[in-house]
Order: sequence, then C-alpha cells, then structure tokens
Amino acid sequence: MNVMRKYPVLFLFLLILILATSVVYEEYPKLSNNNEATSWEVSTKEETEQTPTAIKDNSTQTPLPGPLIELDEGFKGVNLSGKSRGFITCPQWLEVRWRRDISLNNTVLLNFTLFVNNTPYLNLILEEFSGSYFCIPEGVVVYSYYPGERRSSMALFDYNLTPLWRTEHGGSPVAYKNGSIILLGEDCLYLINVETGKLRKRICVHEYISHFKFVGDRLYITAAHLKGKAHLYVFEGSDRREVPIINIPTFELVGIRMPFDVNEKYIAVAYFLYPTDGAEKNGVCVFTADSLRKIACREFEEGERPLKVKLAGNVVYVQTTNGVKAYKILSLEQSSMQGTDDEV
Repeated sequence: MNVMRKYPVLFLFLLILILATSVVYEEYPKLSNNNEATSWEVSTKEETEQTPTAIKDNSTQTPLPGPLIELDEGFKGVNLSGKSRGFITCPQWLEVRWRRDISLNNTVLLNFTLFVNNTPYLNLILEEFSGSYFCIPEGVVVYSYYPGERRSSMALFDYNLTPLWRTEHGGSPVAYKNGSIILLGEDCLYLINVETGKLRKRICVHEYISHFKFVGDRLYITAAHLKGKAHLYVFEGSDRREVPIINIPTFELVGIRMPFDVNEKYIAVAYFLYPTDGAEKNGVCVFTADSLRKIACREFEEGERPLKVKLAGNVVYVQTTNGVKAYKILSLEQSSMQGTDDEV
C-alpha cells in the first residue's frame, strides 16, 4: 500500500500491462480454433466435389431417351399391306366351285367342279369341311381343309387341267416359294415339291407357329409355347438360332398372334398373347438383325391387339385394333446420349 501511494504512476502502468497480456492470451486460442474450423471446411468441400452425387442436383436435367421412342405424327398414311405370298392371279377363263356333301358313313365331302369359260370341265372330290383354290406358275391347286385345324388335302392340275398329283398333309397351304408349296402346321412348316406332291423339307420348332417369313436365305418364325413362352427363331442353312420374346407364365394360352417384319438392321415383333385367366399381353419388341440382341420392348394398352407390323429404316409401325402406332428405334449408343434428335 505504501508502494502504491509512493509510486502511483508506476502501479497504474503495471496494471494496464497485466490487463493487456490477459486479453492477448484469451484471444489467441480463439484465432487458433477459427483457423482449424476454416481448414476443415475447405477439406470437406474438396471431398464433396470429388463425389458428384453429394452436391449435384439432377432434378432439372432432361431424362435420357429410351431405345424405343413413340411417335405422335407423320405416319397416318403409312401402308401396312402385307407382301405377296407367292401365289399368282388365276386365268380369267378358269373358275372353281365346290359344294358340300355327306357320305353314307357321315363323312363330309367336298365336290369340286373346274369350269372353263363357264362350262363344267371336270370334278374332284376331297374330304374335309371347306374348300378353296389358288394358282401358281405350275398350275391350279384345289384344296380342302377344316377351319381352325392345320391339315389339308390338295390336288394340282396344270393349265390344261390335267391332274398331276393328289396328297394329304398336316398343314394348310399358305404360300409358294421357288417350286415349293408351303404348308403351315401346328408347330412345323412343310415344303411340298410342286413336281411330285411329296414332302421336300420339314422345319419344326415344337411350339405353336404364329408367323413366318423367308428373307433371302433366312427363314424367320415366331412361335409360342402354350405355357406362355414366346420365341423368335432364325434358320439359315443348317444353323438354327432362337431368342425369347416374352414370357407370361400361365396354365395355357388360348390366343396367339405375333406378326413381325425384318430389314437389314432390325427385327420388329409384335405380340398378342391371351391366357386362360384373360390377362392378355400386347406389345412390340425390337431385335438386332445380326446378333438377335433385344434392344427394347414396349407394352400396349389392354385390348390394343397388334395386327400387322412394318419396318421402314429405324421406324417400326404397328397396326393395332385401335389404330397405327409408330416407334423410332435408337441404337444403344444413341439412347445413352442426352439431347438426341428424335425427329424421323
């Protein structure tokens, strides 16, 4: 106390020095902590920038286009008429009529009459329930069949109406190609030699055949197992390939239709499958023509059943019971690129 009274100025100076030192000591840790926090924030920012999903907002980005893009316009006048089955127009002087008779043992018989310039020329009797005829370069084929069953009786006459042969097979005549009449059976195609009426070749898939098409040296078939598995088959020489189209597990299919078309790059297959529970499936699938790789499928609305299919470049048209649908096919490379031009 005596010192304070004797040296008041010195004491005041020491007091100020002590207070100043205390302030500096208290502020230093705060600056240090602040530096550590700043360093941590910078480090965290760098780490999150290396993990785009943590900071990028994709909500405003355009979704990537799929391999099949539905088109809304530009196809109303497209022609989906089927290609020729190889039959030719019959001569104007030729006409074939038939009537149904019942034999003594209750067998249904068809009595065919061939007319030349409206004059009866000859008669032919075949079994089965209904009849028809078609012309090919070698002559006129008269045949009988039972609706809903793939079997037939046939007879060929040349254009002098000379009988050449008569035969029965387990299929119905549906096309002509390179000297063969093509019969469609339940699970087989039969190629009948026009010269002899005998079987030239049989091609079976052991599934119910819906449609087939010859393109060059290749034969394409769409078929389905009654348990719900549908396949696309390709035959070339001795080589046979198959790929699944769609599978709908069911006790039994009661309705099957799978029209398709082929070009240099693609195979487009539409499908209508009707199971016993009534939950039908309709849609279209596209494959690559070379490797049979499935590109994509698009399902239709219930009851929108396909009738015809046509490929034009990279656009597939499907005639359905509700009108025409069209899809642009994108390659896998195109579909992975954002901002692809979707115009035809």
